[in-house]
Amino acid sequence: MDLKRKTPSSMMAALSGVFHPVFFAHLDWPLVPVYAHSGVGTIAWGGHNWTGIGPLGNVEIPPETVGGVVASEAILSLVGVPADLDGMIDDPIRARGVSMSLGVVAGRPGGHDGKQTTGAGVTLVADPVEVFAGTMDGLDLDASMSEGAVNHEARVTVITGPSARSMASITHSDEDQRRRHPTDTAGRLVILAFAKAQKLIW
Repeated sequence: MDLKRKTPSSMMAALSGVFHPVFFAHLDWPLVPVYAHSGVGTIAWGGHNWTGIGPLGNVEIPPETVGGVVASEAILSLVGVPADLDGMIDDPIRARGVSMSLGVVAGRPGGHDGKQTTGAGVTLVADPVEVFAGTMDGLDLDASMSEGAVNHEARVTVITGPSARSMASITHSDEDQRRRHPTDTAGRLVILAFAKAQKLIW
């Protein structure tokens, strides 16, 4: 299989057997940068200690596209956060950087012979590979009731590529061409070309 990223050979070797993936997220939060991972415990990597949030966190990243300038959006969420997170809703996070990487950790020794593993440990097999990078666009906080308790969820939207305003300018019509360049009528040759092609009978 062809890989788009430079994946270390040690990670490739780990992926060929039983492996424990772990997702890393670095958010350049004002005053207190966030270093978190999807496992349990603390992982030392890149000069930082990454805190495990386990099943309390969730990541949604878009699929990769080939060619073109496409706006992409990822969502980082954390459930069960304390109510005092409300104080962070006004933090100036917009346009601050986010990096997400995927790594593999060795299993924790366990079992009666010490050779079995009891799940993911905190020792990286190789340096993680970046899978998405962008900037924070906003923070949303939700609260809901479940079994008499209040559950909190924080969601950070991460965007990359052109903004929505820039994306709107990518679509260029014949009217746009006439307005910007009154003497250039090339746009009339392609207007409704797709619709006409659908009606073409051979």
